[in-house]
Amino acid sequence: MLILYLLLAVSVVADTLKNSFMNSFGKDTMKGNYDALVFNCIGFVGGAVFFLISGWNIKTSWFSLVLALIFAAVTLLAQYFTVMGMSLGSMTYTVLFSYCGMLIPTVFGIIRYSQPVGALKIIGLVLMLVTFYLSTDPKSESKITGKWLFFGIGNFVLWGAVGVIQLIHQNSVYAGEINDFLGYSFVFMLVICILACVVVKQKEKARLGFGIKSRATVLAVVCGLFVAIINKINLYLSGQMPSIIFFPIVNGGVIILSSAIAVAVFGEKLSLKQKLGIIVGIVSVCLLGIEL
Repeated sequence: MLILYLLLAVSVVADTLKNSFMNSFGKDTMKGNYDALVFNCIGFVGGAVFFLISGWNIKTSWFSLVLALIFAAVTLLAQYFTVMGMSLGSMTYTVLFSYCGMLIPTVFGIIRYSQPVGALKIIGLVLMLVTFYLSTDPKSESKITGKWLFFGIGNFVLWGAVGVIQLIHQNSVYAGEINDFLGYSFVFMLVICILACVVVKQKEKARLGFGIKSRATVLAVVCGLFVAIINKINLYLSGQMPSIIFFPIVNGGVIILSSAIAVAVFGEKLSLKQKLGIIVGIVSVCLLGIEL
């Protein structure tokens, strides 16, 4: 059992560090769309190499292959929206909105797979609406601008869609191909990202805002590896640990640690109303993940 908790700790810390590195890049280095795309490209190379080393079987079903392509496109967009959200506003609320995306697969699972609707899930859904209200405090120094709100809501929807795709795959007869599914996903993300880089570079006449041998490149590789490791660990732990332990720790832990780093390291200042929104949001996300 100890090894499971150690893996859980690795997942939470890796996810928190990934958020911190992306926030650092978004605020200190990124100049535009082209930089964000190249940053993700470099990261996806690291993720693809991780799955290749960890036993990726190239031969897989068409179902997993097609779903991996869809998953790749949606995840790539979600990553892009996350970086843009962090570059334009609060790291704390960008992370929170990402995790609030759990609402979408929760509702999808209830409708599509007749998953049980317990009292905790209903309370979690209501609290999430309260979170969205509390987050928009015009008196706060971390104001929610219209541009950030676009990327914040997009973040919420896209990460929710990522959860739906994972739910579809893990409820199919091809659930055992999860490693192959994720491996192909990272390759597809890399290919799509490269094509997007070419289009954006030609259309915007963009120039890269950081050198290949710079700190930003190292952060990109580390973030890509962390995304791969987090996916691998969380999918394993979700089948090994009780959901009442796993989801509150992995979701609430990342939000709490990311918020602490945002305040202590990046100097974010939240109003009392927004701090209350963070607490309500953590409770909401935890309740949505619990199966009773």
